[in-house]
Amino acid sequence: MFKSRPRERLIFSKRKPRRYRQFSPLSLIVSFSLFLLVIELLTRIFLDLSDSKGELKQTLAEPDLISAYQLNFVNEDEQPYENLDQRENLLARRSLSVGYQLVGGQKNEYWQINEQGFRDSEPLPLAKPADEIRIFLLGNSTAFGYGNSSNEATISELLEARLAQRLAKQKSSPNLYRPNVLPYNEDNVKKALAKYPKLKSGKYRVINAGVPGYASGNELAQVALSVLPYKPDLIIVLDGYPDLMLDSESKATEIPQLDGSIGNNTPGFKGYVSQLIQPLRNYSHVVRIIQDNVLTSQSEEDRETFLLEEQLDNLDRYLPEDETELERRVERYLQHHKQIVSLSAGARIPLIIANQPEFTGRDASKLSEAEGAIATQLGRDYLQKVKDSYPQFIAADRQLSKIFPHNVKAISLYNLSDKYPTPSFIDAIHLTDEANKVVAEQLYYAISSLPKLQAVPRNPPPKPKPVPKPKAKPES
Repeated sequence: MFKSRPRERLIFSKRKPRRYRQFSPLSLIVSFSLFLLVIELLTRIFLDLSDSKGELKQTLAEPDLISAYQLNFVNEDEQPYENLDQRENLLARRSLSVGYQLVGGQKNEYWQINEQGFRDSEPLPLAKPADEIRIFLLGNSTAFGYGNSSNEATISELLEARLAQRLAKQKSSPNLYRPNVLPYNEDNVKKALAKYPKLKSGKYRVINAGVPGYASGNELAQVALSVLPYKPDLIIVLDGYPDLMLDSESKATEIPQLDGSIGNNTPGFKGYVSQLIQPLRNYSHVVRIIQDNVLTSQSEEDRETFLLEEQLDNLDRYLPEDETELERRVERYLQHHKQIVSLSAGARIPLIIANQPEFTGRDASKLSEAEGAIATQLGRDYLQKVKDSYPQFIAADRQLSKIFPHNVKAISLYNLSDKYPTPSFIDAIHLTDEANKVVAEQLYYAISSLPKLQAVPRNPPPKPKPVPKPKAKPES
């Protein structure tokens, strides 16, 4: 017999089963993590090379700061409406009187809300101290200080510091200001009255009552129910833009999607997934894109609600469709402010109405690179429509000051002068910390010109009558 060759044995012998490599759970986790990392890097590269770079640059530059200013609506028990878009920190609850209001006693590293729901670090008692002069600043997110680094960087705090500086100067340089008591000589009286008027002495406190999203209808109810009880000495209303953007059928800004939220707290699959990945939103472009474009499902009707709209390229959809709709919005603004004037005049409180700054009031030649990106995002239609329509709200303020010359002072902050820094805007209406200083300075000058807040020099006391000399006794 012939012996089988080795090769033949190899061919006809039973093959051993091939062993497949088994992955451990740890290796699977590492592989999946590397896959996500690659997707994130590719997404960032794509966004850097595409037109979406500018859109996400603003919102991702300081993710903690942006998230800190997102409104999170809660019910009366301070529990969130689960199927509303929830973006963390700033809590607000529904109010039958003012639409919604900020929850009192909340804080984070960027802002603090006192017990009364105002942006202030100290509580505000109803009983006003005898030497306190209270100034309330009302308005929307611009007055509130959306995007500012701290309470101290807001318009209200800067204005309060400026007023304190003025009082200190009146003490250190009294010769620059009118005296407390006028001189006897008529020529000296003229010289005394030609000097700067003094502000009333006291402790000036500026209360930030601004609420993101508020329009004139919200502010009207706020004055009547939440401001007048604190006995203000002056009310400042800084607004205009929300009334331009709010549909004329709405009297005030309401919580969006609220009716569909009550009694329906089931978020659904998309809601659960969105809540699950929410902690990663501030650190991942992919998560942000998935949340905003895949997991967020709003109806067309819900999208028409303007309240702190984040997408700059969506803003033009809220502008008036025609001249008739614009006239209705301006008329609503005018009527609401007339009622605010009536309330303040009845309480003998002067009123300053200031038309808030808006991006199209900025000189195009003064735009920084970041502001140029904002202009691109807003689009030509938005820029032109706002330039054509916003001045009508300024005209409405001037009309009020003519109707009520002794109760209303109207100023426009729409056209930003060369005194404003570059950049001044972080989006269409929200200002940088440095720009807030210029707004506070302009409000300070408006306040210092109000007769009701000026110290009126007293007339000199009557000259004492000369004491007659006693008659000399005749010599005896």
